[in-house]
Amino acid sequence: MMAVTGISFVASTVVAAIVVAGCGGDSAGDPGTTSTHPQTTSRLPVPRSLGTVESSAEDIIDYARAGKRGKVIAAARVLDSTARGRAAMDLRKGGVPEDRIALLAGRATLVKGIARRAEPVRISLAANQVSALMPEFYARFADEVPPEVLKLDYLDREAELRSLARDKAGVGGATAGLAATWAALRPRVSKIDRRLSLRFARHVAAMARLSPSSPALRKEAATGLALVDRLERAFRRG
Repeated sequence: MMAVTGISFVASTVVAAIVVAGCGGDSAGDPGTTSTHPQTTSRLPVPRSLGTVESSAEDIIDYARAGKRGKVIAAARVLDSTARGRAAMDLRKGGVPEDRIALLAGRATLVKGIARRAEPVRISLAANQVSALMPEFYARFADEVPPEVLKLDYLDREAELRSLARDKAGVGGATAGLAATWAALRPRVSKIDRRLSLRFARHVAAMARLSPSSPALRKEAATGLALVDRLERAFRRG
């Protein structure tokens, strides 16, 4: 997973407040809370449309970091059309409640609406709120990778973005969520790759220790995103 340390932004509490108000919060999207994922209710594989939604949200963050406004706008259009179209249909097949499908559509439409003029950090945080929903959606389908791995990815990126926005409370919520999610997942990781488990545990401890607004925390979050990639590969290897 790619880091976002190069995003330019207006570092003010006003911008951070706008971001928080624009994204909203709930059990899946609020980094300060821990959600439980439903048991898999379908043996269907994860639909391609969900992969498109997930990758589009991450692409938007990468493009915002690079200052590529045109590509942000194009990716936001793909995100919105997929979330409201094919992904909505696939989620219904997986038994996802209508209110959660509507929440995804609303968050995707928000990203599209602000893509043309908003500050990069605001766009990125809004896109990451789409990623916040992926763990509960993926849990509805058959996949080798536990949904908690996706949540770690979201939380590391959220901590990095909130740090860029100088949102100390947001960083604290994200790092607390990271610790709780890792505590639940760690026994499973230890069974398949003990060294990787120890490395990620050190990462979580570092995230809790570092100053919320420091470049060191953002660098450590980027390390976490790379470790999440390794976790995904480890689970797919079995």
